[in-house]
Amino acid sequence: MKLKYMMAPVLTLALALTGCGSTSKNETANKPEGTQNSAPAVSKAVWFSTVDFWNPPSTWSTDPGTVQGIITEKTGLTFDFNIPAQDGETKLNLMLVSSGENFPDLLTITSDVLGKKLIEADKVWKLDEFLQKYDPDSHLLKDFPADVKQTIIDRDGGFYAFPSHINSEDARKQYPPSGQFYIDTIDYADNNGIVVNGNILKEAGLTIDDIKTESGLLAAYQKIKDMNLKVSGAAVIPLLVDGKSYQEPTFDFLKNTFGVMPVDQNGNYRDPLLAPETKEALSFLYKAMQGGYFEPGQMTVDNAAVKADMASGRVFTFIGNMANTSFQLNNYWTSSGPILSDKGTKPVLAKNQRAGGGWMHTFVSKSAKEPEKLAKFISFMSSKEGMLLHNYGIEGVHYNLDDQGHVVKTEQGLKDATQYMTTGVSAFWPFNNTSFSYSLESAPTEETDMAAVTANRVASAYGKSEEIQIYNNAALSLPQDLFPADSQFANDDLQIKNYKTAQIAKIIMSENDEKFEQQYNEMIAQLKKLGIEALDKERDKYFKEKSKQYGIEIKGINS
Repeated sequence: MKLKYMMAPVLTLALALTGCGSTSKNETANKPEGTQNSAPAVSKAVWFSTVDFWNPPSTWSTDPGTVQGIITEKTGLTFDFNIPAQDGETKLNLMLVSSGENFPDLLTITSDVLGKKLIEADKVWKLDEFLQKYDPDSHLLKDFPADVKQTIIDRDGGFYAFPSHINSEDARKQYPPSGQFYIDTIDYADNNGIVVNGNILKEAGLTIDDIKTESGLLAAYQKIKDMNLKVSGAAVIPLLVDGKSYQEPTFDFLKNTFGVMPVDQNGNYRDPLLAPETKEALSFLYKAMQGGYFEPGQMTVDNAAVKADMASGRVFTFIGNMANTSFQLNNYWTSSGPILSDKGTKPVLAKNQRAGGGWMHTFVSKSAKEPEKLAKFISFMSSKEGMLLHNYGIEGVHYNLDDQGHVVKTEQGLKDATQYMTTGVSAFWPFNNTSFSYSLESAPTEETDMAAVTANRVASAYGKSEEIQIYNNAALSLPQDLFPADSQFANDDLQIKNYKTAQIAKIIMSENDEKFEQQYNEMIAQLKKLGIEALDKERDKYFKEKSKQYGIEIKGINS
């Protein structure tokens, strides 16, 4: 139930990665000669992020014919990005305890706990106070969605951070969805799922119906293995898991599709690991490993390796966070939706129907050297003009507006969005506003935006399946610091996390069925010995309190 996955771009992703965003006409790139003198003097700011797979342009262009150049012209800023390849949170923690003057100007993180540390250390501004002082005319002081702001205040104790991927009831009042396509995305799309290669499916003589069940999918893996199928001379990979993070998106999807909920039938909080259906999710991975359908090495690679395998065309199925694979760039991908349990349990999908506080949280440092320009930057990047620019690029080059004011991407716009690490088109994820994008985009077609159509079709397949039970999990969004850092509960929780990471891998790689049963039973016994049931009682108190506050009642529908 980690918050970062709930807030992660629900195929805004597809849309963030393919350049979905919006704004109004921007003619800055074609300014007449002699008008450049009114632009503010250019200063450089440092932007730190703990999100290691966010890759904005490393070299900032000041050419007024580029996205970055127009941002500079509007705000007077260029940026150096400091995004560690790994251990970003550790490095930021070290910055917090050092007394050096090189603290970043902007900080984009995903950890609620780290955000609170920044606030407690008095390192960052309250965003409304910052804007009132340095940009009192900012539109954000008037039109920021009230429900999103309240969620951030509840989380952080004040309006400290600008959230990414804004999408809420109040935001949709401001920017209503342009059509059913986006309503479906809001209601049904989810990042975690199973993606199926339609080309390999057809070559193997299989249909989607053949792989909709647990046993049917495993049989399909065996058939493909027996056929020794190859793509460009390389063997087909029956199953690709989500690299070294497989214990989150891959395992989470399998738990959902086999019916795991973090509450029991009496409506009491229960760690998903203790749900009987979790055993079936582990069993599926164990059987896939036993059959040689995926290799142990997959569980150790980084996201770049996963993307490379997906782009090769030789993956039959991928299970995990689809949003980080760029699958939508090839339209042969589809999805079977749920993997229906052989034991008849009902698949579930958690949807947080309360306003979110953002996946990425961007803070302004109190030591920032150019506060006025940073205030203008935040105001511009969240304005209609700014969002259109950084999501879609330059009008007439990357997109045009139709007679209804909807964005129509050009071929150049689609191409540059896929190369966002250099072009800047759709690169500024911290300022992605999902509601705005869904309002300004007309429903894409295969002719106008194949990637968006593919992303929506695949990401919505699970949620739109008639077998799925969707429930509101707002009260189950447990804070990362629920247990005080120096408490016994926090110590027990850390021990459990470390133990389960190692034990789950052992279970999946069990030598035989007997060993699988033994190691699974050992895990349940050890989790209880480490105090998981006491932790669940504490979590249940928070869950019950929030359930009452939000007016939500949730009970497990399976075990």
